[in-house]
Amino acid sequence: MQKQHTEKERTQSPQIWAVGGGKGGIGKSVLSILISMALAEKGNDTVVIDGDLGGANLHTFMGIRTPSRTLNDFISRQYATLDEVCMGTEQKGLRIICGASEVLTLANLQYAQKIKILQAISKIEADHVILDLGAGTGFNTLDFFLSAHRQVVVMTPQPVAIQNAYAFVRNAVYRTLSRMTSRRPSLGNLVKAAMDPKNDMQVRTVSTLLDRVAENGDPADAAEMAAHLKRIRPTLITNMARKPRDKNAGRIIQMVSQKHLMIQAENGGGVYFDPQINAMVSAMEPLTRVDRDSDAIQSALAIVSHLGNTGNW
Repeated sequence: MQKQHTEKERTQSPQIWAVGGGKGGIGKSVLSILISMALAEKGNDTVVIDGDLGGANLHTFMGIRTPSRTLNDFISRQYATLDEVCMGTEQKGLRIICGASEVLTLANLQYAQKIKILQAISKIEADHVILDLGAGTGFNTLDFFLSAHRQVVVMTPQPVAIQNAYAFVRNAVYRTLSRMTSRRPSLGNLVKAAMDPKNDMQVRTVSTLLDRVAENGDPADAAEMAAHLKRIRPTLITNMARKPRDKNAGRIIQMVSQKHLMIQAENGGGVYFDPQINAMVSAMEPLTRVDRDSDAIQSALAIVSHLGNTGNW
């Protein structure tokens, strides 16, 4: 398919963003689109992918009722690359890869299929790829999240949403440690036991877990686990903020993550609640038509500018 944006020589893979969250109803898909639009607005070739393998609906926010091509067409080898599956949008420089919620195999990916998708994403001809993940903490969701350069965790300002976002981050940490120790039964069993917050070992923090690993095995194992944790640097974004202080909800998780999980999270700010977005979603109107002066778009542009200035993409 001929891309809408200008072709240019690329010498590196795209920067991959994974957008996840603890529960549904937090506006994660809308935020994924807003970030994609903001990146494209700044002149970046951008692709947004529906990574909700069990309940794909990202295309509806783009006004696409029945996608002509989906991620499943790539999995089933009807297309050789993900670029061929991309569909254009009304915004210059922004394309979409639609999901297929009616396909059971997508919701239950085999390991080889997951690796195939991850490798194909890294070969997409774009500057940025935004992967809108499904809600929850299934292994596929966490693995896609952990594979990204920019790991975004979405929440709303409500206390229960903040708790769910922290649970998502915690599960990502333990998924990392579990995968790393999968071929070492003694370590793997220790990590598995520590996943239960009420475990009998009295392990309540990752720091304590690593101390136990060093005591019961080789201190080098604990050092290796700590090194793996440094690769987890989630960016916390508050969606549907109504007051300026709401946009700082991520700071709570930032502090708790450093204390209990031994990871450095970043508070990425937030996006204000925008009634225009709600109306467009209800009317199935493409979000690419949203007023460029709207609070939602301006918030997304500010987030993208801030994250770009941190030098992490």
